[in-house]
Amino acid sequence: MTIPEYLGKHISIMLEETPFKNWPVEKSIEESLEEKLTSYIFKEHGFEVSCDPNDKISTIFLYSEEYNGFDESLFEIPFSWNRKQVLEHFGTPSKSGGKVSDPILGDYGPWDRFTRPGYSIHVGYRTDSDCVKQITLMRSDVVPL
Repeated sequence: MTIPEYLGKHISIMLEETPFKNWPVEKSIEESLEEKLTSYIFKEHGFEVSCDPNDKISTIFLYSEEYNGFDESLFEIPFSWNRKQVLEHFGTPSKSGGKVSDPILGDYGPWDRFTRPGYSIHVGYRTDSDCVKQITLMRSDVVPL
């Protein structure tokens, strides 16, 4: 199963499959939100999964630097790609944003969102270069406006 195919599936499916079943994972539950949010964090692999109240996967985060970095061979675009290569691969983004410096949250690089049937891919770029920093996959029903 490819990484995007896990979106909408029960978390137990992912946790029972290779390579995830062999990865150490931390479970975190946030109950102070409107809806309970459960996260599974694979710190050693730069990978995080958020689930809805029914334990169905709603969002998948792939990190290039946070923790130890995600194994880019498991997804279709490597973190070594620059923005031009991402755009050549996915085409015109459905939404984009520029570099932002927030006084509280800090600096964020530019980003592009690509809409796919049933989900979106959000690619965030580094602030000091246009290389991929983070990839977020979201079910269509949780994509911010």
